[in-house]
Amino acid sequence: MSISEAQAIVAADVEPDFVARIAAGDRNAELEFVRRYAHGISVLLRRRCRPGDPIVEDLAQDVLMCVLQRLRSGGIRDSAALAAYIQSAVVYTATAEYRRRRAAEPLSVIENMPSEDNPLERISTSQRSNTLKTLLAEMPVERDREILIRFYLAEDAKDEVCRELGIADAHFHRVVFRARERFRLLLDHSGFAEV
Repeated sequence: MSISEAQAIVAADVEPDFVARIAAGDRNAELEFVRRYAHGISVLLRRRCRPGDPIVEDLAQDVLMCVLQRLRSGGIRDSAALAAYIQSAVVYTATAEYRRRRAAEPLSVIENMPSEDNPLERISTSQRSNTLKTLLAEMPVERDREILIRFYLAEDAKDEVCRELGIADAHFHRVVFRARERFRLLLDHSGFAEV
């Protein structure tokens, strides 16, 4: 929903001093605020909440109180900005409610979840390293092999790799990307798709 649609739902002809009256403690202006905006806030919340969720009216009261407190404190000074502020409060309140409801899994459950079957987890680090070096050596394009070894394994500086391999600085990342993609294809064909 766009801001203009939301503003249309909560829009009311607000006189310029309406916000100032609430900030000054005018209880009649507060009652007028509730009368004008309660229905629009409920409509906006129904659009953001699950259908038939009984919490909508409670959330509407929360939004009304939040905005009213902000008005009382003088945090909102511009009557024209009131509708946009109400829309933001509706979005924030509904989002916070559904986040709060989401049950977090205890850390022990997450730690004990089985990992996916990955061939790399089944072989030792040295075997993995030897296999990857063998695959690198099998790369058909020498520049791909050289750039991957120098930049990733030897950790040579980008400028040095560019200078020694004759790669323009502006094209370096593109060349590395292509080399990685070709290496990834080799990994896929050899059964190491998860690397």
